[in-house]
Amino acid sequence: MEAQVQLGRRLEGKVAVIVGAGGEIARAVIARFQAEGATVVGIDRQGGIDTEATLFEADMRHEDAVVETIRTIIEKFGKIDVLYNNVGPLSREDRALETNTVETWDAAFSDLVMPVVLTCKHVVPVMRSNPDGGSIINTGSFLVGQGSMTAQTAFNAAKAAVTQITQDLGVHLARAGVRVNSLSLGPVDSPESRAMFEQLGPDGVKARLIHVPTGRFATPAEIAGAAVFLASSDAGYITAANFPVNGGIPGAYTIPE
Repeated sequence: MEAQVQLGRRLEGKVAVIVGAGGEIARAVIARFQAEGATVVGIDRQGGIDTEATLFEADMRHEDAVVETIRTIIEKFGKIDVLYNNVGPLSREDRALETNTVETWDAAFSDLVMPVVLTCKHVVPVMRSNPDGGSIINTGSFLVGQGSMTAQTAFNAAKAAVTQITQDLGVHLARAGVRVNSLSLGPVDSPESRAMFEQLGPDGVKARLIHVPTGRFATPAEIAGAAVFLASSDAGYITAANFPVNGGIPGAYTIPE
């Protein structure tokens, strides 16, 4: 049973930009940020997303699209206080290093790394000019720093790059008042994850859950709760961190049934 969360207004007056706004996790983040008082702007490659946030359709893998979108947001809203990079698709073609194609590697770094690099590059100068700085939250993975039995090698390497970029930026921008953190996500109960795990069958899913101390996947609402914490002044002394939202997986090899 999901715990009831007492909402505050921790993001009152803030402008929050969500990149990759089309997924279920992003919609949960958008709803939570709005409930906490933020004006939310969503960006996604595809239009027609069901959200009450202001939405821009743009491919943030390309610098010209990033520059134009950020310029338009500043013209319309005057500032950006929070940037949440919710990019994280896992390709079914991504397997072991010896079988992955060059195209699989190119796609992983194009999809997962370049939107983070380009949005940070063009949002950081905006946040530097804010009296209160800003907060950047990137999507990492609990697999960074450990191996994966499923051998999604390109995804893991790309997420490691995102984590390193986050740490470098967090240190570099600390005295400018711009905090940069990543979410070390474990498996999340989303349509994308469900589709992937359905391929394993019931026994395969059960075998995976043995290694999850909580015995379940995270909910999108729980990811949103961690994101709003990092976006708010409650996390004012947290930067350059890969913030764990992973059900304790890295701390446990196996859990007896």
